[in-house]
Amino acid sequence: MAMISSWNGNANAAMSGCHAVVLCGGAGRRMGARKEGLEFNGEPLLLRLCRSLSDIAERVTVVAERKREYEFLPGDVRVTADEVAEFGPIAGICAGMAASELPLQLVVACDYPLAGPNVWRALSETLARHPEADAVLPEAGGKLHPLCALYRGHTRSVWQDALNSGNRRVLEATATMRFVKWVPEGKDAEQLMNMNTPEDYRLAKERLRS
Repeated sequence: MAMISSWNGNANAAMSGCHAVVLCGGAGRRMGARKEGLEFNGEPLLLRLCRSLSDIAERVTVVAERKREYEFLPGDVRVTADEVAEFGPIAGICAGMAASELPLQLVVACDYPLAGPNVWRALSETLARHPEADAVLPEAGGKLHPLCALYRGHTRSVWQDALNSGNRRVLEATATMRFVKWVPEGKDAEQLMNMNTPEDYRLAKERLRS
């Protein structure tokens, strides 16, 4: 089982052997617009997330429901498409993990606009303390957050099995893994705000300013 080293105290320190997978396959029907293009501090949310992840991950891959061009992204960020169209996050995770053989896979959906280095660091440190674990899932707001979580690379087979069997339920797939929880407190818990509606977007921008 792959091991990771803990962080050195710098919030932007690199995570050795880490590949970041950014999921932006949703059509944003409840939002009324695609989430990855929403503006935060004068830039698209997708660019904000990729820049934060590029500071700590060796490679970053963006996954959309079909191959898209995001001209605002840095050249070293790759863009790929879901393995199965309109299947949901599991298809995106499979496509993203297939893009890199690195031993750690940090999966982040565009539903989490406030997540950043403090979250990535906490996930890394938690997994480092649990070499027996396949993944670290945050638990906040009374629920698990498998789409803002750190997985070992070998869990790709679990996601692929779910895709092959037609199982769209993300939590059912993670239930077959040996995962540990990270339970954030205070401001860290706020970073796990899940954004789905225009009101969520307004609140996220308000929290970012505060």
